[in-house]
Amino acid sequence: MSYPYIFRRLRFFAAAFAFLALTSFATAADYYVDATRGDDLAAGTSPSTAWKTLERVSTAPELAPGDVVKFKCGEYWREGFSPQSGEPDKPILYTSYGQGAKPSFWRSIALDKEEYWLSVGENLWATRPTTVRTVGDAGAFLGGGDWSLHQESGAKVKQTIKRSKTGEKTYVFDCESCGVSANHIQWCKGSFPVEKGKSYRLSFDVRSTKPVVFHAKVMKNGAPWTQYASVVLGQFKADAEFSRQSAVFKTTADAGDARVTVYLGGLPEDVTIEIANVEAEEVAVDSFDFGTDVGNIILDGSKAAFKRWTLDDLKAQDDFCFEKSEGRVWFYSKENPAKVYKSLEAATMRHIVDHSNVHDVVFDGIDLRYGAAHGFGGTNSKRMIIRNCDISWIGGGDQYGQGGSGRRVRYGNGVEFWSDAEDNLVENCRFWEVYDAAITNQGAGENVERNITYRNNLIWNCEYSFEYWNRDEKSITENILFIDNVCLNAGYGWGHVQRPDKNGRCVMFYSNTAQTKNFVLKGNVFANATESLVRSDVDWTPEQPIFTENTYWQDDKELPYVRWRGENYLEKGFDAWREQEGQEKGAKIKKIDVDALIPAL
Repeated sequence: MSYPYIFRRLRFFAAAFAFLALTSFATAADYYVDATRGDDLAAGTSPSTAWKTLERVSTAPELAPGDVVKFKCGEYWREGFSPQSGEPDKPILYTSYGQGAKPSFWRSIALDKEEYWLSVGENLWATRPTTVRTVGDAGAFLGGGDWSLHQESGAKVKQTIKRSKTGEKTYVFDCESCGVSANHIQWCKGSFPVEKGKSYRLSFDVRSTKPVVFHAKVMKNGAPWTQYASVVLGQFKADAEFSRQSAVFKTTADAGDARVTVYLGGLPEDVTIEIANVEAEEVAVDSFDFGTDVGNIILDGSKAAFKRWTLDDLKAQDDFCFEKSEGRVWFYSKENPAKVYKSLEAATMRHIVDHSNVHDVVFDGIDLRYGAAHGFGGTNSKRMIIRNCDISWIGGGDQYGQGGSGRRVRYGNGVEFWSDAEDNLVENCRFWEVYDAAITNQGAGENVERNITYRNNLIWNCEYSFEYWNRDEKSITENILFIDNVCLNAGYGWGHVQRPDKNGRCVMFYSNTAQTKNFVLKGNVFANATESLVRSDVDWTPEQPIFTENTYWQDDKELPYVRWRGENYLEKGFDAWREQEGQEKGAKIKKIDVDALIPAL
């Protein structure tokens, strides 16, 4: 089957889906959302009875396939969003109403008032500390019974329990091998109920034969291991002497099947850890409720602060770090940061829109910004359209919670379809200032990525304009179209100077072992990248991607156009690459005025 046939077939599919969506909306119910004047107790069926919050929309029992949800233009919401699913012939549409700027979803916390900051040293400022007070016992939190131990991926740990004369337990963990990831050793207790919005403190005495730092989560007591709480404050530090350590959680769901998991994997080899006097209590918390890592601070909407990993690294204006154990941001500045900048948006490490397990939805005309994970992110999405959206200032969160050690991997992507994504479309969107990829479909483990089209998007100042990989020999990737997109200044964004692995590319193909066919990149503009416009260093199985009729340009003639299987091809070697690989029928090398194509914002 030739790629022109696939191109025509998928173009028909996308047009048919769009027509079907529009026709089904004609008889659908409309709902309105107004962040300023809305009321979650109102009917939501007119602008005068609009709902107020994204949470109300995410959980609305009234929504049915074919309905339309309209967010008021000019408004913004500091919340994450989880769309509801429609049906194959009746998608749910999320769009806008009124005049003005696109409605905007943020995952950031404003730090723009002088009273938010305390001077803690010469040119050093910190957000005010979190205060916690006990309001009662934890009730059913932690539940009954004893703790259980889980180990995987070759980790080896022996647990013993010592009892004092009065019956108190001390849990002793002799870790011969702790594995390489935190989840390789888990100490768990459940199941118990949690109530949304309450805060709890988990405390215990701990010591260790080697200095260690570890953390805990509150989650579903079974697959798919959904998190039921955010970490407001704290992680556990231990050395040779017993010390009292605590973590504070704020529950984010009503559930009857929660558990606490303490992660002991990834610690030093041959370490012994002792935990005693485990207690839980309900608390009231006064804090900024970051809840997770602060991956970026966007200053006046136009530049990024520089994320560092320790207080000792704060040496220049706008350096910052997030101290997880205290739940505070530390910032290097000649004066109070809120005097230097009118706007400081601390982007937290959460997806702005989580589309996991969602199908038959359309987003049209929404603005996403200031999130330190992904803009749109999730697994198992099907028949999803993202159209006419703006996605900016995304990523930077500490993905594996390693605090700058280890791989130092940071989120995130503008739109990510992670594993098992089918029949999706991203078109007429704008992406800028994304730490990693503007657009990507990728996966690990056996999965299917099929019939995904990206077209007519404008992308600039992202590390990658488009990224792809899929790493399981049993996985399937087929019918992926990247067509008529304009990709500019890859690697010129805020994240590039902060990355330990600088890799600016318009197209970045990492290792791909999935069974792959009909992967076409056609009619795109690739102009300016700090490393190369295209990179694909490894053989694919069984077919290579097809590049055809794309336009290429590098202002810097010393930079490669293509890096392919480890070889760099500059402009003068471009034709040799085309002939050698059988790529790029109808390609052009043409001067591109990049500045003229990037809009003024």
